Amino acid sequence: MKLRDFLAPDRLVVPLKATTLQEAETVLLERLVSARGVLDAAKLRRRAAELRPEDVVAMGERAFLLHYRTDSVGQLVLALGTATEPVCREDNGERQCARIVILIAAPPRHAVRYLQVVGAFARLLRRAEFHDAILSAPDAAALVALPGFEETKLPEQLAVRDVMSDQPRTVAPETTLTDAARTLARTGLGALPVVDEDRRVIGMVTEREIIRHLLKVQAFTGPDARAASPGAVATKTVRDAMTRQVLCVAPEQPIAEVASLMSNKDVDRVPVVRDGRLVGFLTRGDIVRKLIGN
Repeated sequence: MKLRDFLAPDRLVVPLKATTLQEAETVLLERLVSARGVLDAAKLRRRAAELRPEDVVAMGERAFLLHYRTDSVGQLVLALGTATEPVCREDNGERQCARIVILIAAPPRHAVRYLQVVGAFARLLRRAEFHDAILSAPDAAALVALPGFEETKLPEQLAVRDVMSDQPRTVAPETTLTDAARTLARTGLGALPVVDEDRRVIGMVTEREIIRHLLKVQAFTGPDARAASPGAVATKTVRDAMTRQVLCVAPEQPIAEVASLMSNKDVDRVPVVRDGRLVGFLTRGDIVRKLIGN
């Protein structure tokens, strides 16, 4: 398939009248609502209104990509707009701006197709001459007719090893929950694989498990509010809180297959193992960042 197959003039907005990313999202979302493939417009609007941090990817200064996994659509639908002035957003005190905004909504079962489309856009937008051609198109008809869309085929399949982090941070089962929580907070990670001395994956510990376990020994509000004794907290280890049933993948598996599996299982991150030993770590963010070249 070609990238042109996912573009329709009635879902291309030229010019996109917006100065903030939120304004751009509103305009593009309304173009999608009337598109074939949208099953529940109200549900799609509610999903877009959440605007989670992971829904937004900045492709350098080239474009913003907004992407939603939702069953409010029956197939992948896409809207694209080009603004005459930069569209901006603030992210952790950093100002990011771009004139191209792409919005994609896809059902979870279409994770493979979603990755292919994102990869195709990433390759195309890396070409400065085509980036400029998109911005120079005077209207939707001229934009959809650009040869690059017809010439750009969906990318070949990547393997997990092409995307994974190959030096993942880990934690030992004897590590205290306090130390594990500090590591998660310091690194900004949401989870850590738990490995033994031979680097075999024996579990996974996440912020959720740590909080759930500490709440058993400490209450913060209400008539039963109490503080846990230092000893009670200090003796709790990762082994006490970790999840033992962990979905693992192999480095040779196709990334599209794994992305679909992660979506279907509603899993954000998976350890990558070979012969039972940890060789990498893969997150949804890794997949998107790799495809867009960040």
